[in-house]
Amino acid sequence: MEFLHVGMKVDDIERSRALYGQLFGMTWEPVSDYALADAVLEGEVSPSRTLVSHGWTSDGTEIEMVQVVEGRTADHLVLGEREGLSHVAFSVEDLDSAIATAEAGGLRRVSEWSSPAVDYVFLSGAALGGLLVQLVQFKGPRALHRPEVQP
Repeated sequence: MEFLHVGMKVDDIERSRALYGQLFGMTWEPVSDYALADAVLEGEVSPSRTLVSHGWTSDGTEIEMVQVVEGRTADHLVLGEREGLSHVAFSVEDLDSAIATAEAGGLRRVSEWSSPAVDYVFLSGAALGGLLVQLVQFKGPRALHRPEVQP
């Protein structure tokens, strides 16, 4: 398991990316538009559309920003309609095994999605201090616009 990113729900992704770039020198990938017709939220199919971008600090720390355009996402479970930090994400080699370990530790699955490139699940639990944990398994090389990190 490897730290991947912290995730934030924002109301205006362009404004937020510009602010973090200006104040903290973050470099951002282009914004992607995701329409997830088959995403599952709390056991029910919950279609959503989001704008997503990942940015990096000069030392390589990654932040994901998500603007919800339509529907509800896992972020709503911890934030409702407000902006803020919603999750901590980890990359895993074996998603099923990582989920089993998390569930054995008292966490519960609240959202999941699968695509040809990636599978992920969001987990919740009182011990997480109000945040969600996202476990991500990439299905092949991870395509990033990540800038080169200088030592």
